[in-house]
Amino acid sequence: MRIRKCSRAVIVNERNEILLQKFEFRDVAGNKVLWVTPGGGIEENETPAEALKRELYEELGIVVDLLGEPIFQLDVWIEGKQGSFISREIYYQITIQSDTVLSIEHMTKNEKDTLKGLKWWSKDELQKINDFAPREILNYI
Repeated sequence: MRIRKCSRAVIVNERNEILLQKFEFRDVAGNKVLWVTPGGGIEENETPAEALKRELYEELGIVVDLLGEPIFQLDVWIEGKQGSFISREIYYQITIQSDTVLSIEHMTKNEKDTLKGLKWWSKDELQKINDFAPREILNYI
């Protein structure tokens, strides 16, 4: 079974809201559209923290210093169009201000094409919808 290692951020603001991105996952069976935490794959010779710093710059245009250890890890089974795999996801919690300027300028063309939204969510709002992942983030806001 192929394992794709990922590093992701639970980004919270001063109002205890979480920042999520809405993506269309075209490589997944059924082309799922989900609200997800920012982050992505860990490249060869990168630590999870280095990968997340790179991903946050690419996806949001922000530079962060990660402090502390990851807050949780998940193995997610994914039915890909090219075969099933496990997404091994390491999550860090990061705090930024809600008025932080965000930019998708450094995203790849494919990421820009599949990005469908970016939004700060309260815990109450998230508890009313089903199209976000992972559900475990509710424990951290």
